[in-house]
Amino acid sequence: MSTPGPGVDTHEMVLIHRVLRREFGQLPRLFRTAAGDRARSKVIGAHAREMLTFLHTHHTGEDELLFPLLRDRAALGQELMHRMDAQHAQVDDAVTAVDAELSAWTASADAAAGERMAARIDAMMPTLIEHLAEEEQEILPIASVTLTQSEWDALGKHGISAIPLTRRLVILGHITEETDDVERRRFMKVLPAPARVAYKLIGHRRFTRETREIRG
Repeated sequence: MSTPGPGVDTHEMVLIHRVLRREFGQLPRLFRTAAGDRARSKVIGAHAREMLTFLHTHHTGEDELLFPLLRDRAALGQELMHRMDAQHAQVDDAVTAVDAELSAWTASADAAAGERMAARIDAMMPTLIEHLAEEEQEILPIASVTLTQSEWDALGKHGISAIPLTRRLVILGHITEETDDVERRRFMKVLPAPARVAYKLIGHRRFTRETREIRG
């Protein structure tokens, strides 16, 4: 049986958190500025759907693969873990509400529906930002010395499995967008060589083109 080892590198989750802060922080503006423009709502709707799935998958991975191990092995305060659970629930409620309106809005660009979705995300953001910060400050340092490498890797595989093959290079662009040179090399080093080459030749250009269209 493998045992928890010293020094699992959890920094990749910090990069995932940057995507969530950045993309959800922009969504309210994108919903509002697409009002009445069905060509634009199709672009924003597809991006919003991808980010909702990205966030949902991130949280289910933690709920299923991270938090139970920490509860079993680490001396975490009940208040902290209850707060993690409550924050997940609040964010997931907002995700569910936006998801329920997104398909119809994507087709119609209805201004009122766009405003409702924008308002829900605006209301959710303080909780999401607090949650991500607390994970980075309190949870990740404990996870790094509590989980085995294979257990940590399982969390990453869970996240990747929810991304269609045709979208993985674009998501890689989102993850590395705000990295510095050291972070980027550190993250890319763990990827298979074909993925690194494909991102350099195809993925970065596609990501840049898509994000330029999305952000306007």
